[in-house]
Amino acid sequence: MPYSDLREFMKDLDKHGELMRIKREVKLEPDIGAMGAAIAEMNDRDINAPAILCEKIYGCDLPLAIGLQSSYRRTAIAYGLPPDSGFKELKKAWMKGYEKYPVKSRTVTRKNAPCKENIVKGKDINIFRFPIPRINTEDAGPYLLKPLCITRDTESDWVNFGMYRMQVLDRDRCSLMTSHVSHWGEHYIKHRRQGKPMPMVVAMGTDPVLGMVSGAKVPSGWNEYDFAGAIRGEPCEIIKAETCDLPVPATAEIVLEGEVSVEANVYEGPFGEWTGSYSGMLVMPTFHVTCMTFRNNPIFDTVTLSKGASENAFMTMPGKIAALEQELRHILPNMTEIAYSKPIVTAVVVQGKWGNKTEPRRAMNAVWASQAGQGISKIVTVVDDDIDPWDSNDVLWAIGTRTQANVDTVIIPGAHSRLDPSAEADGTSCLFGIDATKSREPFPRHSIACWIEPRKERHAWKEEILRYMKGGKK
Repeated sequence: MPYSDLREFMKDLDKHGELMRIKREVKLEPDIGAMGAAIAEMNDRDINAPAILCEKIYGCDLPLAIGLQSSYRRTAIAYGLPPDSGFKELKKAWMKGYEKYPVKSRTVTRKNAPCKENIVKGKDINIFRFPIPRINTEDAGPYLLKPLCITRDTESDWVNFGMYRMQVLDRDRCSLMTSHVSHWGEHYIKHRRQGKPMPMVVAMGTDPVLGMVSGAKVPSGWNEYDFAGAIRGEPCEIIKAETCDLPVPATAEIVLEGEVSVEANVYEGPFGEWTGSYSGMLVMPTFHVTCMTFRNNPIFDTVTLSKGASENAFMTMPGKIAALEQELRHILPNMTEIAYSKPIVTAVVVQGKWGNKTEPRRAMNAVWASQAGQGISKIVTVVDDDIDPWDSNDVLWAIGTRTQANVDTVIIPGAHSRLDPSAEADGTSCLFGIDATKSREPFPRHSIACWIEPRKERHAWKEEILRYMKGGKK
């Protein structure tokens, strides 16, 4: 059974030994950012650090959770899979969403919507009543880092939600960093053309699947609630917002309702991002909060973004890679798998049974032109089906033995990039492709009798060697 809310998920994490409870009083700064960084660094070194629930925050009477999905073990639990499931199993769980879509959401009554337990409007609104930390030392201020930003298309019933960082500016104002190439951007551009502020609802502390869907790529025009329902195996429960015609998760811990300004009118940032660097100041729209609803004793859920094993990567990479594979499978019929290279989440590896030497170039271009590949495919390496795309050593071996830089690399400047710290001053980046496949007809470089294929009997010998190492029979 899927989790009905964040609390049920956390209860299960506790049972699996994946939740550390801090009962002593801690400070929003520096403690929260420091513990988040500790979790990320430990997981980056394959030490499975637990999530943390801080029960007492100095100056605030509400609890805070960090790192709830900052490992593939906890992501697997969120999917309802065994904790030791690998990335491939997580990707398969996501792919089921495409097969079962749509599973329509279910509207519930107020009695069954705990997000309505408290309703605050007007002068009583104060976002700072929640324990919102400043994660990094040079961040411009406190940030909401796991918000579901829910919007509706002006020309249809298409409801979209995505996850975008939001800097808290005042008791009822936030800026948000997003992009015109996102689905949120599609909705916002249409509202701007009409000269009307865009209604938006921000939900925080939701069931884990909603968070994973919000940070990944779903086809344009698809309702994320219905897609999340397909992954969960049962409908998401929703209820109408108080001040606008938008659906909110009925069991969310916190909901902010309001409007996004027609124009970009406030500086946002700097902020320490998953690239390991601070993004600069950007001029962004303002979100004006007109209503807050929240559960009794709401849990504020946040993340740390940093170099390496950030929670956003664990949450969203299975969905992002699955979405890319889903989008390209009809364009690249000879593609067999797509993987990403650790720890760089902007490096994609495409494996296939390629028919001729032009197909690897076609694969690169298909990834770069795709919607799902935006933001994760700065570097694309194409390999054959005898190379494990998940094994960095195997991929590097293919690059070292099957690539000549003067003929097997592709460089395309002028690509969209907002967060890449190596980008040009105008915010553009350069795409880099590597053809690490075997030489093929019709224009092979030189004659090779064949590539070495290891003897199949090696598998039995591996098992015997492992038994010996474990002290078994020789």
